[in-house]
Amino acid sequence: MKISILLPYKENFSPFYPGAVSLFVKDTTNLSKYKKDIIVFGNTSYKKKFNIKYFNISLSNFKFASKSKQYVNKFIEIEKKNPSDLIEVHNRPNYLSDIVKILGKKNLVLYFHNDPLTMTGSKSINERKFLLKFCYKIIFNSNWSKKRFLEGMHNKFVNSDKLIVVFQSARKLSVNLKAKKKTNYFCW
Repeated sequence: MKISILLPYKENFSPFYPGAVSLFVKDTTNLSKYKKDIIVFGNTSYKKKFNIKYFNISLSNFKFASKSKQYVNKFIEIEKKNPSDLIEVHNRPNYLSDIVKILGKKNLVLYFHNDPLTMTGSKSINERKFLLKFCYKIIFNSNWSKKRFLEGMHNKFVNSDKLIVVFQSARKLSVNLKAKKKTNYFCW
């Protein structure tokens, strides 16, 4: 099974100044039983990347073209040549319309790491219905963000098995701040 993960444009998939989405993708990929089948697609100028299969989508400096549009179109061209069994899109619902328009019905998973009603591609009820129609799963990091996604929609969508919440996990670590005092912290 080939899994392609498409990061948001400008998400830095590097140990130097990584974004929250990159850290989440790195950590979950490292724990996945499909780790060897996953390729992360992104755009970063840093030479050092996380130790996961990564493809850097380089873009032209043509000033009159949207970088995000170029980014998604280049990803689509890669997918046409070497199709994936599953495509994960993180935090960019607007990417899905172009992917669906050109690649057709695929196994698409959309992750929301932020408020869906503030993101291009999921602000309107019709946009959210489109996502429900074409996504295999839509994953939220909290019940609150799932509730926001469903705001204003008919009750028939509330119990959709396509909508799931996967909480960002934390593990408890003991940190010795001072020689005398041991404090517990939660970290990702």
